[in-house]
Amino acid sequence: METPAPIAITVLGGYLGAGKTTLLNRLLHQSSGRRIGVIVNDFGELGIDAAVISSALGDAGDSGVPVVNLANGCVCCTLGDDLRATIETLGSTEPRLDHIVIEASGVADPATAAAWGTVPGFAPGGVVVLAAADSVVRSARDRYVGSEVLRQLDGADLVVVTKCDLVDDAQRSHVLDWLTTVAAAPIVIASHGMVPIEVILGATRGPTGQRFLDPLEAGSSVRYEKWSTVIGTIAEERLQSFLDRLPDGVLRAKGEVAVTSASGEVVGRLVQVVGSTVTVTPIAVPARGGIEAIGAERVLDVASLRSLADEHLRAP
Repeated sequence: METPAPIAITVLGGYLGAGKTTLLNRLLHQSSGRRIGVIVNDFGELGIDAAVISSALGDAGDSGVPVVNLANGCVCCTLGDDLRATIETLGSTEPRLDHIVIEASGVADPATAAAWGTVPGFAPGGVVVLAAADSVVRSARDRYVGSEVLRQLDGADLVVVTKCDLVDDAQRSHVLDWLTTVAAAPIVIASHGMVPIEVILGATRGPTGQRFLDPLEAGSSVRYEKWSTVIGTIAEERLQSFLDRLPDGVLRAKGEVAVTSASGEVVGRLVQVVGSTVTVTPIAVPARGGIEAIGAERVLDVASLRSLADEHLRAP
């Protein structure tokens, strides 16, 4: 029996009031057939849109983990004392989930929960930290909670700035400038809580020379563009060379690739790139290999991606 591909785990963090509930709702509405498992601290706090909810079962079942089935095929669990049991419950859900999102507590370190992406059966899907433009600087300077806010931002693979509509242009610029001093991750500016699901649930890599990826820039109606390529079986070192040389502007990249290992065996590899972290996980040999990427329009260097793919992802 073939071992199923590992389920990526993405952790959503950010201090209280950063907009995690809004973003989770947006993700669930964009699922488009993708089965997402969501782990939250409390259903009441999540406030998932009633149009998405099918039934709140309220039954812990054999696992002891309460589960809510959502109308769009996604699944939601409350986070109890045992995160491992909760993750394993979602991992055994049928039909199998495509992705798990953990909503970390507003006062918790999301990187702690992200470590579960390294256990067998799962894969790291990145730490996404939300920063509210109207309050993050103030919270970071608070004598009681400031250190936690800064730790969250420092551990992020991607920072999403929310609530920009609540501040003027000067304050917005101040917040963005300040964030570059406390966070090394790429920074994406959300438009009314909206960020494409492809950006959140996958790979991110910061562009050189342009830290802020603003979907409203220049009034463009096309906010992001995608690139993908089909890949036959290639040597494993060629895949690694491609990943080591990803060009500017890639916000997200992932794929399944058949590679020839050093021993000559053909094996499968699941690629997840999140910020500066590249994870390559063993999987069954895919029937059709490929890699896809998403980036900000006019920032993603598609020509470089094509050239890089031609150089490293084509069998010699």
